[in-house]
Amino acid sequence: MVAITANYLDELKILPRLAFLCQIVLTWKVCLWFMMLEDPTTQQSAFVSLVTAMLSASFALWLGKEAKTDRGGHYAPDINRSNS
Repeated sequence: MVAITANYLDELKILPRLAFLCQIVLTWKVCLWFMMLEDPTTQQSAFVSLVTAMLSASFALWLGKEAKTDRGGHYAPDINRSNS
């Protein structure tokens, strides 16, 4: 039962997607916090810039990893292959 559950979680990639969702929510909260500041300092501005840049970078890395991951044999048909 444990092996089935672990395999199922691995195939659906639930944990990486949940972690990325948490990162999105936390970035959103940082942006809201920054917009509510009366007189933001340069340090606060740099912090928000860093957080949003890291979200973009992690999203790019995640998309690159998803493109290389085996999808269980569900491949798109090869349209360049001749049927002769």
